[in-house]
Amino acid sequence: MLPNVEDILAQLQICDSEEQLRDFHSSYLWKKGSINLLFKEIKDLSDEQKKTMWQEIKSLFDVVQNEFWKRQDNIKKRYWNDKLQNEIIDISIPANKLPRWYANLQNTLRRKVETIFQGMGFHIEYGHDVVTVAENFESVNIPASHPATEMHDTLYVKSSSTWWERKLLRTHTSAHQVELIKKHWPKCKFVVPWKVYRNENMDASHDVVFWQVEWVVIDKWITFWHFKHTMEEVLKAILETDTIELRMRPAYFPFVEPWVEIDAKTEIGWKEKRLEILWAWMIHPVVLEQAWLDPQEYSWFAFWLWLTRLVAIRYGLWDIRLLTNWDLRFLHSFPEATTLS
Repeated sequence: MLPNVEDILAQLQICDSEEQLRDFHSSYLWKKGSINLLFKEIKDLSDEQKKTMWQEIKSLFDVVQNEFWKRQDNIKKRYWNDKLQNEIIDISIPANKLPRWYANLQNTLRRKVETIFQGMGFHIEYGHDVVTVAENFESVNIPASHPATEMHDTLYVKSSSTWWERKLLRTHTSAHQVELIKKHWPKCKFVVPWKVYRNENMDASHDVVFWQVEWVVIDKWITFWHFKHTMEEVLKAILETDTIELRMRPAYFPFVEPWVEIDAKTEIGWKEKRLEILWAWMIHPVVLEQAWLDPQEYSWFAFWLWLTRLVAIRYGLWDIRLLTNWDLRFLHSFPEATTLS
């Protein structure tokens, strides 16, 4: 004899939570529930009785299951309505003030420099912090005997590789020069703004980690006048001034010809002094040949901008180590560098 459907539905109406609904489902509607077990009891009946009983059990099952789904929907709706009432958000109420985040001044100026160069048609490249001896020295015409290759100047990564395959923290962004010239070959306009590493004695104007911006132009009939004009326009845009007090001095370095050093007047360590911020040169023909270019046909100029020192000039800092000491009070003193990115 079939159970009374009214009694089963009465028990369903008592269910008031998801847990109680799960218990009801297990008792009646699950494959081992009491209604499903009724199907196994008709095996000994005649064919006609089986057909009739199967239809009655199936009808009972469908009625209970439909009511179960309705009860489940009602309980879920009531749960979400209660939740919305208790946790309603009034979007017209002003939001809590978010904490202000401050970009490092070097990153702020780097992004500005990148924007300036992109406006002048330069490609932005970054390279890698760890390079090989061959990339850092040999590719730019620095011999193994040069003092810059010594450990008192360069930070090496422990390795069992041969000398030219040894890894080091790049001492200049020129480590990627030949690679990038081949990438943009033959005519190039690219900028490499990123960190470099030196085994320096730290003081107000020197640090172990600092930022450089190197830019390179390769074309036919490039002259010294081209790079002097480009340098002046870039520095005016970076420092937001039409007058810059710069000094250019001839110097020597093995992978350039000629080479000039450029410095600016600023205050470092509470006293006024000239600070070297930029180097410029016409690249040595040997380096051009390594990049598959004919020095008789192509010429180029390049600059190294010491971005960290330019930040000191731009923001009037007396010690560049303030940029890497992670003192939030220092960052908070420059609201113009505020960023949420």
